[in-house]
Amino acid sequence: MKFNLPRQMIASVIFKVILRETTLQNEVITPASKKQLNGIEKIASKIKKYTLPKNLLKRKLKNNLGYGIFLRPGSKPILRGEVIGPYSGILSILPSNDPNDTGYMFELLSGIILNKEDQLLLHPNRKYHPRRLYSLQLDALKKGNFTRFINHSEKPNIVAHLLSSSGKTQAPIEVIYIAKKIIRPGEQLLVSYEHVGENNYWGPAKIKPFPMTPQTFTIKS
Repeated sequence: MKFNLPRQMIASVIFKVILRETTLQNEVITPASKKQLNGIEKIASKIKKYTLPKNLLKRKLKNNLGYGIFLRPGSKPILRGEVIGPYSGILSILPSNDPNDTGYMFELLSGIILNKEDQLLLHPNRKYHPRRLYSLQLDALKKGNFTRFINHSEKPNIVAHLLSSSGKTQAPIEVIYIAKKIIRPGEQLLVSYEHVGENNYWGPAKIKPFPMTPQTFTIKS
C-alpha cells in the first residue's frame, strides 16, 4: 500500500544533521511522555498490520472534498490527550527558497546550514554555498499513512505536536497528532493546518477552505 508508512522515513545523514542543528540553534523539542510513546508504538503497529486502525474509517466526502477519516460508529470515544497517530512521510533537507506546494508538507526546522560533506551527500548536483539556508521538511505526498487524509478545520478536535522520541531509528523531531477534545463515534477527525492567528497555509494559495466541524459530515452506521 502507498499510505501504510507507520513512522517517517529518515536517512542517517539527515538524522545527524538534525541532532547537530537542534543543538546549535538551541531548539528544545518536547520529549514524548512514556504514555505517548506507548500510544505511538501501538498505533504504528496497527498501521503496519492493518493500514488503518480498526476503530477508524476512511470515507469519500461530498462536494469533491476528497477523503476524510472518521471514528467508526460503535467504537469507544477517543479521549482528550490520546494519540491519534504519527504524521509520517519522507524527511528531506531542502533549500529554504525552493517552492514546495504539495499540500502535505510540514516544515519542522528552518535556518539549517550544511557543511560541504553533508551537501555533497544530500545535494551532489548543487554548487556549495556556505550561507545557503535549508529547512527540514516532512512530506506525505508520495508516502505516508492515514493521517494525511485528516482534513482541516478552524474548530479541530485534533492538534499536531512536535515531539521527540528516544528511539535510535526515529528522527529527533516527529509530528504527532493528539486528540484535542473528546471525539465521539461517527465524527470526523479534523486538525488545523495553520497556527492560531496565522494564515500561512491557505493564504499564499489564495484558497478559502471549506468550513468543516467534526459534525459537518458524520457516519451514522
